[in-house]
Amino acid sequence: MRTLSIRRGTIEDAGRISTFITALSEEYIVGEFSPEGREHFLRDHTASEVHKRLAGDFRFYLAESDDELAGVAAIRSNAHLYYLFVGKPFRGMGLARRLWACVKEESLALGNPGTFTVNASNYAVTAYERLGFRRTEPTTEKNGVLYNPMQFVSAG
Repeated sequence: MRTLSIRRGTIEDAGRISTFITALSEEYIVGEFSPEGREHFLRDHTASEVHKRLAGDFRFYLAESDDELAGVAAIRSNAHLYYLFVGKPFRGMGLARRLWACVKEESLALGNPGTFTVNASNYAVTAYERLGFRRTEPTTEKNGVLYNPMQFVSAG
């Protein structure tokens, strides 16, 4: 069985995170977008954009197995789950739940009152529902990108 560790992401991880997220997005998310939406989405996840997020109001969490990136989570402004990606070899191991628990626990410790939002791809809605998120609006389109506004409210 593989051992997985989770750590905070650093600016030095930007290229690795971008490569990981872009590959999974191309496989599972952007295929249903318009050409403009696909281009917009992928441009928004380049290494330079991820670098800006790492240097800005985001916290990143990286799950690793040896030197392999297994998953990435990121939160913006201590309230909006921006990334939650798990690599194919690591699915079905509870890794998304572990990453979400890290994000949530640290966010609550830093003052989040227990409410989180996410803009889920169509592909990820069911996974977010399993984590306790609920849709707040129907599928929305902006700049050719399709997403589902969802919210998580802690019970107590």
